[in-house]
Amino acid sequence: MQTSLYPRTEAALRPRRLLADVGLALLIGFAAAAAKRYLGFHIGVPGHAGVGWIAILILGSVVDPRRGMTLIAGASMGLWGIPLGISHSLGYNVAQFTTGAAALESVRLALPVRRFYGATAAGVAANVAQYGYVLVAAWLSGVLRDFHVYGFLASLRNHVIFGFAGGVVAWALLCAWPKLAQRFHRPGAAPPPATPR
Repeated sequence: MQTSLYPRTEAALRPRRLLADVGLALLIGFAAAAAKRYLGFHIGVPGHAGVGWIAILILGSVVDPRRGMTLIAGASMGLWGIPLGISHSLGYNVAQFTTGAAALESVRLALPVRRFYGATAAGVAANVAQYGYVLVAAWLSGVLRDFHVYGFLASLRNHVIFGFAGGVVAWALLCAWPKLAQRFHRPGAAPPPATPR
C-alpha cells in the first residue's frame, strides 16, 4: 500500500525533469557564451571563436538530449553575453546564437553527433547559420563587419573550417570521456556508464 502523500510516479517526475533540463541548458549556454567571449581573440579572422562555443553546444546536446534544449542553450548564450561582455545588443546576441543552435539542433535530430560525421556536420551547420544571420543583419543595417574587410567568400570558408574544427573538438572530447571517467573513478564506487557510440 502506498503511504506517501507524494508518490514518485513518472508523471509527477516529468515536470521536475523538464526544469532540471532547462536549468542544465542555461548552464550550457553560459559555458558556450564564456567560450565565445574568452576564446574570441579579436584577431580579425571571422568565425574563429566558433570552435569553442560550437564544441560546447554539441557536448551539451549529448548531455542534455531532450528536444529543444539546444535552442534554449543557444538563446541563453545571448542573455549571458550581456554580463559577459559580448559586444552586441541583447536582441542581436539572442537571434545570432539561436540561429546557430537551431541549425545544430536540426542536424542533431538527423545525424548522431557522437560520431565524427554528425559532430562535424553539426559544427559546420551552426557556424554557417550564425554567419548567415550576421550577414543579413549587416546588410539590413549597413554596419561594417569583419567579413566586409575579409571578404564574403573567405569569411564563409572560415566559418566552414572553424565550424568543422568545433565539431572535431566535441567528437574528440566525447571519445575521450569514458577513459577520463575511468581514470578519475574512485575504487569501490559503481563503474561509470559506458558511452554508446
